[in-house]
Amino acid sequence: MEAMRIDGSERDLEGFAVGVLQSAAPIEAPTPFERRVRWDLRGNTGFIIASTLRSGISLAAARCRWERASGMAVDHAPMMLEFVLSRGPLMRVRSSDGDGYSLGGGTFQIGQVKKPLRLVCEWDESAIGQDQDNLCLAIDGRRLCELLGAKVLPAPLERIVAHAGGYPRAAQAMSPPLYRLLDEILCCDGRGASRQLYLEAKGLELMAAMVDLLEEGERAASPHLSQQDIARLERARKILLGRMVDPPTLPELARHAGLNEVKLKEGFRAVFGAPVFAYLRNHRLDEAHRLLRQRACNVTEVAQRVGYENPSKFAAAFRKRFGVSPSTVG
Repeated sequence: MEAMRIDGSERDLEGFAVGVLQSAAPIEAPTPFERRVRWDLRGNTGFIIASTLRSGISLAAARCRWERASGMAVDHAPMMLEFVLSRGPLMRVRSSDGDGYSLGGGTFQIGQVKKPLRLVCEWDESAIGQDQDNLCLAIDGRRLCELLGAKVLPAPLERIVAHAGGYPRAAQAMSPPLYRLLDEILCCDGRGASRQLYLEAKGLELMAAMVDLLEEGERAASPHLSQQDIARLERARKILLGRMVDPPTLPELARHAGLNEVKLKEGFRAVFGAPVFAYLRNHRLDEAHRLLRQRACNVTEVAQRVGYENPSKFAAAFRKRFGVSPSTVG
């Protein structure tokens, strides 16, 4: 399929209806604030609804059903914070900066695209004949602060906004209230002004529930960590990545961060989702993938630049993370 970008505007829905589907799928306008496209492309069916709400939230809801293994590419411009719910078969997503993750299976995630990225989405045979529901709420971080009545965002969101990566995000399993809200939005049959009011209320309720769940999950994962501890762990992360080629030992890193080794190891895994040196390894490989795509240097030079002295070990680690040999990238 051709590339597409969907962020709620009528122009982008035109690109979806004409460019991606290669059909004359009309854009419906059930209300002045809402646009809808339905499609049936050789048995692959679905719809997407894009709404702009008075609160500053852009809402996009979609349901897809695939009758064969399929894929599509989405060109993402830098954008606001995204709150994404996904239910149904797993969809594999690969970004143009080498990152990979999955959507579906009853998960939600909060993230922000920081730079232009192409996301390649793929469904395999296990998805055939099943519905996949996706719901995305996008909002500016400053506007979210206003809605929350706070000067700063909650810590999990603040880390996403402050992160320098291409697409930082946090993910968690969906709770029963999130499933309920997903259904209520997808199946909303209100019309006119009442529909906008309903979607506004449900969008705000959903966003509040996702923020609460993310904070609760973080507290449960790291009940022993204070805000000062989390700040010190962030300092440790920056030191670690700043010395990617010649990393400090755990005792040295703990000393520089102002933590003991036990709190460094347990806290790093809780806050950043991986042990210290596994996190460093993934960062090295992501950086290597970026350099290879840019064709800045050959495989051996890239391996050395990210801290691998042995090209064979680098190639093995690269294949394990990305599923391809480094020589095939770029």
